[in-house]
Amino acid sequence: MKPLSEERVEEIKEHFKFFDRDNNGQIDVEEFGELLQVLSPDAGEEQIHKGFSLVDTDSSGYIDFDEFLEWWKTCWWEF
Repeated sequence: MKPLSEERVEEIKEHFKFFDRDNNGQIDVEEFGELLQVLSPDAGEEQIHKGFSLVDTDSSGYIDFDEFLEWWKTCWWEF
């Protein structure tokens, strides 16, 4: 996979910040649910939780920007 330009990473960071509603630098499952509803309006609770656990690779209970970026680069369209 071709590395992302700094400009593209900044664009993705803006998307992350948009869904980080409480501006704590992390996306929780509720915020991820809002994000997934935008990408896939028919997504249900089970899909939200499954998707969240796939993106939260360190199982911290939150998605940080690095996890979000990896998800964005590889498979975000699958949800």
